Amino acid sequence: MRRGLFVSSVVMEPRAAVREALARGERAALVTVTGLEGDPPSREGMALGVLESGATFGSLGCDGFDRSGAADGKRALRERIRLERAYDWDERSRIRVDVRPLAPGDAVPGQVDRPELLVIGSGPVARALLALGRVLGFRVRQVTLGTSSDDAPVDERIAVRDASEVGGLPVGRETYVVIAGHDREFSQEALRALLPSDAPYLGMMGSRRHTGHLLEELGAAGHSSASLARVHTPVGLDLGAQTPEEIALAALAHVVAVRRGRNGAPLA
Repeated sequence: MRRGLFVSSVVMEPRAAVREALARGERAALVTVTGLEGDPPSREGMALGVLESGATFGSLGCDGFDRSGAADGKRALRERIRLERAYDWDERSRIRVDVRPLAPGDAVPGQVDRPELLVIGSGPVARALLALGRVLGFRVRQVTLGTSSDDAPVDERIAVRDASEVGGLPVGRETYVVIAGHDREFSQEALRALLPSDAPYLGMMGSRRHTGHLLEELGAAGHSSASLARVHTPVGLDLGAQTPEEIALAALAHVVAVRRGRNGAPLA
């Protein structure tokens, strides 16, 4: 098995890609890791979406697994059969996968919502967040106080007149928020406006000197500890980030860790 990483030309969550294909009337197969033996470079639940058009999304852990998964996905679509397969990594390590063909109208198993990154603010860090968010497969939205000259590609750009309007934006359980503006008053009011939302991650840039008191104030205002556990300020993992791109990487690394239920510690 060739050792390396598989990179799709278009980044999207595999289950979301399959769901969108089915909605267009296209058939697709979902290849899901169901078991591990030994120590392969994979995890249970990893998935590869294989569309009838030949496009693939996601990964099973390495390019060799992905080639095998794509071939079996095409076979499942061609023969209209569900398969259970095993792919070897080495003499002692392999993965087991379920290969399920799906047709329009079928339900896609597992979490299918496409994650969304909501960036509040403008400037170099916001632009870096938007660009990296797209690379990671997030649907990206940007909210600015008034119009912005930022030209980073986004799925939606929204200009608000004040922070209270932020609380009226559609925000769900797969919306991850990073407040990256330099207007401290607007940033803190935007955070307060979003606390009642279902967003699982509310990150806000700022030094500990400027944000350290904020959680205490929010707790004193009656917000529960469970709600405040979603708030992360200063934002991001401790990478020693200095440039806007590094700060964006630190923030989105933390978002991914939270979304996957991890703590961001080094791999053992």
